[in-house]
Amino acid sequence: MATPYDLFGTPGYEQLLAVLGGAEEALARYERAGRLSDLERALVLFDALLTRAENIDLRSAAMNGVGMVLWSRYERFGEPDDLDGAITLFREALAPYGAEVTVTTPSYWTNLSGALRLRWLRTRDARDLGASVDAVRTALVSTPSRGPSRSNRLNSLGDALLSLFQLHGDSSALAEAVTSFREAVACTEPGRDEGVWARSSLAEALRHHHRWSPDGAPEALDEAAALAREVLAGVSRRHRLYPRFLSNLALVLTDRHTARSDPADLREAARAARRAVAATPAGHPNLVQRNAVLATVRRLELVRAGRRATGLDITDPGGSGTAGRLDAGGTPAGAGARGRPARRERRALRAWIRATGQAYAATPEGHALRGLALLHHGSALATKAMTDDDARARDAAIALYRRAARDPAMDVSVRVGCARLWALSVLDGGGGSPAYGRAAAMEPYRLAVELLPRTASYRVGRMDRARQLGDFAGLACDAAACALDLADARPPGTAAAHTGAARAKPAAAKPEAVGATAAGAEPDAARAEASGAEASGAELALRLLEQGRGVLLGQALDARTETSELLNRVPGELASEWRRLLPQLDRPEAAVFTSSEPGGANDPTAEDPLTGEDRHALAERWERLVEAIRRVPGCEDFLRLPRTEEMLAGIGDTGPVVVVNVSPLRCDALVLHRGRVRPVRLEGLRHAEAERRADAFLAAIRATGDHTLPLSAQRDAQAEVRETLGWLWTALAEPVLDALAGWGWPGEDSAGGPGRLWWVPTGPLTALPLHAAGRHEEDGDSLLDRAVCSYAPTVNGLVRARRREAERPTPVRPEPTAPLIVAVAEAPGSGSPALEGVREEATRLARRPGARLLLAEDAVRRSVLDALPRHAWAHFACHAVGALSGAAAGHVVLHDHGTAPLTLSDIARLRLPEAELAYLSACETTSGRREFADEALHITGAFHMAGFTHVVGTLWAVADDTSWEVSERFYAAFDPSHPFPGHTAHALREAVREIRENVEGVRENPSLWAPYIHVGP
Repeated sequence: MATPYDLFGTPGYEQLLAVLGGAEEALARYERAGRLSDLERALVLFDALLTRAENIDLRSAAMNGVGMVLWSRYERFGEPDDLDGAITLFREALAPYGAEVTVTTPSYWTNLSGALRLRWLRTRDARDLGASVDAVRTALVSTPSRGPSRSNRLNSLGDALLSLFQLHGDSSALAEAVTSFREAVACTEPGRDEGVWARSSLAEALRHHHRWSPDGAPEALDEAAALAREVLAGVSRRHRLYPRFLSNLALVLTDRHTARSDPADLREAARAARRAVAATPAGHPNLVQRNAVLATVRRLELVRAGRRATGLDITDPGGSGTAGRLDAGGTPAGAGARGRPARRERRALRAWIRATGQAYAATPEGHALRGLALLHHGSALATKAMTDDDARARDAAIALYRRAARDPAMDVSVRVGCARLWALSVLDGGGGSPAYGRAAAMEPYRLAVELLPRTASYRVGRMDRARQLGDFAGLACDAAACALDLADARPPGTAAAHTGAARAKPAAAKPEAVGATAAGAEPDAARAEASGAEASGAELALRLLEQGRGVLLGQALDARTETSELLNRVPGELASEWRRLLPQLDRPEAAVFTSSEPGGANDPTAEDPLTGEDRHALAERWERLVEAIRRVPGCEDFLRLPRTEEMLAGIGDTGPVVVVNVSPLRCDALVLHRGRVRPVRLEGLRHAEAERRADAFLAAIRATGDHTLPLSAQRDAQAEVRETLGWLWTALAEPVLDALAGWGWPGEDSAGGPGRLWWVPTGPLTALPLHAAGRHEEDGDSLLDRAVCSYAPTVNGLVRARRREAERPTPVRPEPTAPLIVAVAEAPGSGSPALEGVREEATRLARRPGARLLLAEDAVRRSVLDALPRHAWAHFACHAVGALSGAAAGHVVLHDHGTAPLTLSDIARLRLPEAELAYLSACETTSGRREFADEALHITGAFHMAGFTHVVGTLWAVADDTSWEVSERFYAAFDPSHPFPGHTAHALREAVREIRENVEGVRENPSLWAPYIHVGP
């Protein structure tokens, strides 16, 4: 006869085991059929067991069981206390075991992970999400390599990683989530519930992969759709997760419809979304997501009905970013298209408003999707305001946008998007008064720009940061244009901007508020108000542009700022932490999220790959450190944007700096010269025309080098290039030079040579050669003949480069500068033609004292990265691929480019304090994707970020023979033993002019001489 005791003497052990089995069976019946009576029965039995049992294993099993019941009850009724109670019980179930692993503890860790992730969705507390990842990893350590348990836990890990991606935009977490889901599918038998869940989750992860991939990954969408349909076909409609599987299918199909415009996908998505909502009981926590999916479908149905959602509508409803757009007249796109829509369109619009309203009503305060629910409902109401000229709908939309933008608990990307849409909405209001509209738009515009740098946290890799900033391309330019428009509209005498000149404030003026805001810190509203009241329109426009553009460059410069004086003023532990953190932040980025060691490597080297997990930990330390340093007296403005007068002082009197702001609202040049910021209204420049001309120009450039085209087509392309340069002269260069002449700029230096002029272009102008503007067909005026032109990505970046150059000590007897020469005439597998002049170009440069030559097979990624810190001067003669085809595509084509490409990220992460000059004798080193135009996200910009004070780059592909001629003449301007980088811009200008004037056939073909540019002081 069996004993009623276990080995530890627990009385009634077999009876207690029977109670446990009955409770688990009742819970399983509820999971299968959803009957509340089964859930109540399970709770009664688990509670009875917990009351009677003294055995640790039984008590933990009972606590885990009650936790599971509370979790299921939360999913049924949405009561937060149930979920909190479940998490507490899971932790209590684990507490007696400590680090011990038993048969049941992996299940408890898995349950804790799932409940924490669910609570994160409700509260947005990132600590829960991090703990969720840690818990399920603990479970996986002791889980067999195959079987349903392994599949279930891999699926839980994938869910947690996918949530991390959604929270931070971390592509390494997304990639690892996809891998986890694939492993979960592979390690379970077909037909089991675990495999069904894993396939559904994999479909959702692949959908996100499509949205995040630079090329759109179309194959991922097809696989996702096949998986989602397979899941639905393999389960009963009574399955408790059937509504979730329907909703997932609807999401995949809406994305595929957006990508391919197939109406069949939209029809199927609509059916699935409606059925998912109908099958989800009121109060169910997942009703939030399912209502949101239905709202997305309704928006696409409106688009399909013919009343396409325009400027006030979001372009990425499933993501965290938004993209409000202005038309060529400076109003929200489509705002002028009034008139009653057709009946079908009105019906679709009403359905969209109803769906977004239901989603908003079902999403509680603090929920992870609350911000998107506000944004989506606001967008639906704003569309009604435009189509029906409905003032009440517009006011309601503005109220929603304002509420979300001002809420510090909201996701920062949603706040920026809502602030931008708020600004666009009020621009469309005001009874037709532009001044009223601009005045009302300034608050949200300033808030959006103030928050923008926080969307690019160190928690994610550089390209992920660029992607998130790209969602808001043009925001700073629109805000600056609004500030200038508002200043022009003020009555005379009320603002300095009306006179056309804004003087710098005295040095004792109060610090400006629009400096870099540490992640997690709210903008200083009081400082912003004071600064805005004192600032002219031109100064405010400049500050908005400086804060909202070049965010990645600013981060790189922050990490390279000389801080010895500051570190002497802060406590020793803060200075030590600063010195420890900087090299860690510059480690090469790994493509995976999970660190090889729990909590990250204990003593990583500068070359240890930086995983996503490592980045998150380092980012938290960085944010805490910056906040701590700013609390030290005298360090309040640490790493904030310098004040306007500091930037003006840093520019000095070397020459004017021209910031060209291009916005649909208006286009202006902000001229920084002799301690002033002066606006020049560019009446002949329009945003829409600039975009059109930039596209046509780049197409023409490609045609000039396409020898498969007829000669007549190539000649026509050169004519298009010359015509564009003439337009740049008329619309931009000539009015700026005329204004400068009126302000007393002599246009020449002290020796009588042409004066220096710096350009800071924005938007579509970043792709055009402003330095080559001129009437070249008529042999008329040309900027190349009138000034020595250079470029800078931002004013602050130029000021720092000048400071770095000025602070570099000048030796009494200069030692020869030993150049690094990297030369690859023909890289294996590149598909590019051999560069016949590269070997001779490199051999001549290698004769300079101390030169190191990496030629052909010696020019590999590792060798180049090792050599760069040892040389102040670097010359690259090879092919390069611009960052046009994808966020991470830009790279220098070295011998091992096929297996280890030298990417712009590799270059940008370097810290080269002694670097002076980088000459990039390669193709399209300054080309990049348009959405990244304001971030200098190209190879030339990467070398500048790395620390090279002066960089010579190219805007498009250059001819091999011309490239060799330019570099030969460029270096002839320097002493053979020591180049003086301060003359870099002059040397490049003279080299290009000599080629243009003296080489037959070059002058009339500006595609040959115009691509060469200088970036630096």
